Amino acid sequence: MPPTFAQEVRRLRNERGLSLSKMIDLVPYSKGHLSKIENGRVHPTPEMARLFDDVLQAGGHLIELADAPARPIPSDHTTLLTFDAMFEHHRALGHRLSSDVVLPSLRPQVDVLSSMARSADDPGLGRGLWLLAARYAEYAGWMEQERGDDASAAELTKRAVQYAAKGGDAELESWAYVRMAEFSLYRGDAHATVGYARRAGKSRSTAVQAAAALREAQGYALAGVADRCQDALDRAAELQRTVSEPRYGTTSLMDQVAIARAWSFHDLGRHAEAAAILDAQMPLIAPTALRARTRFGLRRALAHAEAGDADHACALVMDLLDDIRQVRSATVHIDLTAFSKLLSRLRPAVGREVAREISDILFP
Repeated sequence: MPPTFAQEVRRLRNERGLSLSKMIDLVPYSKGHLSKIENGRVHPTPEMARLFDDVLQAGGHLIELADAPARPIPSDHTTLLTFDAMFEHHRALGHRLSSDVVLPSLRPQVDVLSSMARSADDPGLGRGLWLLAARYAEYAGWMEQERGDDASAAELTKRAVQYAAKGGDAELESWAYVRMAEFSLYRGDAHATVGYARRAGKSRSTAVQAAAALREAQGYALAGVADRCQDALDRAAELQRTVSEPRYGTTSLMDQVAIARAWSFHDLGRHAEAAAILDAQMPLIAPTALRARTRFGLRRALAHAEAGDADHACALVMDLLDDIRQVRSATVHIDLTAFSKLLSRLRPAVGREVAREISDILFP
């Protein structure tokens, strides 16, 4: 019989040389409550499991044990198909609504699916449920990043990797490095972006290799290394030609290489070229994909402003403001802040109204 959450907490605490008196300095529980937890008299919540897993450096093991259902949750192939259809609905909502709206209904599905996978009698059904739990967890991680919580995003991505491995999919482990490269890119850390991208590029999956090459190119662009950026973009374009439908990542962009090229050109100071690419790509993004339209629409405006057409850039941003308010994306707000700083430097005649609107969004 596998160990329980309570047994593993006690074992790990003793291995780390932590007494109950020392533990109360690390977790928000009394010595008496800790004793109840270790004696199995308290059922662990997901929040409790994540806290103990972090304090005791369990690498996700305690989260998995706490995730086990108290009694089996019945499931069959109809359940699997239903949750699969529900996932597409969650992703459709994520395209156009704030992550604060999507996450309360998305995160519980991760816990339910992983619990059903553990209790499935049919091995084939179990694998299917694990893989679906991985997709839910990976997307929930992206939504947490959009909310601005990188720690939760990393934790969910880690769970997604564990679930995918149980379902027989090794691709997601490499994809997780693509996600880590994205975290680093938005932090402005070029070295970490390239490092994670290179690790992801060792994947056997062409789709992951292509995405990794794009992140690598963007990392080089962030550091101003133009020749390596171009080499990585060319490699990504070659790989992308052989990719059909990727299992993870964006579904909103028709040409990910072109978008990454424009992003990289902007960071390299080739603003007019970046603006021209985004002018051609923006009409190809579906009107319902508000999150993608705001992110790359803002990049387009930044490129036009830096290329010398600040008035046109302001007009582009004005058209995006309602969508920016709706999606409330932390990653979008990074570029919105950059545009606000650019306005304060360029001081275009039409920029005052835009600046006020941006201020109201960033500091409601």
